[in-house]
Amino acid sequence: MDVKDLNKSQLILLAILLSFVTSIATGITTVTLMQQAPASFTVPVTRIVRETVEKIVPAESIKTQALSAEEKKLLADLKAIKPLTVTLFLKGTLSESGEIISEDKVLGTGLFLGDNKVVIASIIPEPKEGETYIVKSVLGEQKVLKTTMEKDFTIVELVQPEETIVPVTPDGTNTSSAETTQ
Repeated sequence: MDVKDLNKSQLILLAILLSFVTSIATGITTVTLMQQAPASFTVPVTRIVRETVEKIVPAESIKTQALSAEEKKLLADLKAIKPLTVTLFLKGTLSESGEIISEDKVLGTGLFLGDNKVVIASIIPEPKEGETYIVKSVLGEQKVLKTTMEKDFTIVELVQPEETIVPVTPDGTNTSSAETTQ
């Protein structure tokens, strides 16, 4: 059989076969030569090959699905109540030298009700003697005044925030120093 007698598809298959054989032969030759080459040559070549492979191989792609209308609404609702969320902590203790003896411990999370009250989603007992409960929120930290346990949740009353009193002079103008009452 002569090469001139081959049709187009047979010529394409022959070209692919020759390409495959050439590729394998080139790989074998390269590996053999790399094993015989000095380290001053193989180290940079190996580094270039690794960097090239890192750039060519794509990282794991994160497949994201479009949110449904219900999921979008839920996400918007969660963003709306974020400022109302709070976390209840058992305040950690410090030594006399200022070193941390124990860290703040999370007791539960909840929502502001208003009038310095918070609902915690779990049952939290009254603090024991020497323990201090703290509620942390976007407003900062507030001490807990009282906890009331209900069937499935706890209502926490917070200490009223300190009020700032600005003294006034007899002529009715404010003084520059502000005092706080506790």
